[in-house]
Amino acid sequence: MGVGTLLPLPDRMRQYIVDRFYGPRPPEGLARLFSPDRAYQAALVFEHWQFLTGFPRWVGSIIAGTPHLDVISYEVDNLYGELIHDPSVHGGHYGLVLDAGEDAGLSREEIQRGPPGPKMARALEDWYSIARDRPWVETMAAVHATEMLADQRLRDRPGYHLPHLMGDDSFLQGSPYAPQVRKFLATTRADTEHAGRAAELVARYAGEASSEEAVWRTFVRSMDNMALYFEAIAERRRAFLERFPG
Repeated sequence: MGVGTLLPLPDRMRQYIVDRFYGPRPPEGLARLFSPDRAYQAALVFEHWQFLTGFPRWVGSIIAGTPHLDVISYEVDNLYGELIHDPSVHGGHYGLVLDAGEDAGLSREEIQRGPPGPKMARALEDWYSIARDRPWVETMAAVHATEMLADQRLRDRPGYHLPHLMGDDSFLQGSPYAPQVRKFLATTRADTEHAGRAAELVARYAGEASSEEAVWRTFVRSMDNMALYFEAIAERRRAFLERFPG
């Protein structure tokens, strides 16, 4: 099934993500999530941290640009969980990612020092460009569509081929992930609500602050960046293979 233009915008976005990332040939950096070796675990945390360094800044541009209190409330609540306190983990997600990196064999200083791989650097540069140059509603679509890749509703869309989603308890409990990496991946279950609420707000205000067509183009541009994100993880894994065998 292609992405039907008659679907509501949030469902069009979910279907596009399924068609592009969760079909029969998912990108290597995503497919290995479900059969991780030690090098992949370290690569996932290392490159994902680079993404996290930009996330609050992009959200800040949404808050600065929107006139709508429901959007501001959503974004502040989202950032609070990411940076300060998620009740499911008794802390913020950023600290948890650093803990996961240590459990995977990296030092906190190494993770924070970076730098991102070339593909991740390209993706980050473009997300910053979107946040700087596009209307707030397009930035919102771009930024929170990245969370939609963990939306539990994806498995209900036609064409979903992978056996699990990244936050599935049934997968994580028996997985070879280090305990803190497993805990970090479990937090992605919250992205179903985060991404769903953001998509509803984008659909509500798309025609006011931009146009649905322009929002869609910026969403696809963000998904191009997510493809680079997964390529960066795959490349980092290959670079880590000698250091983290097995």
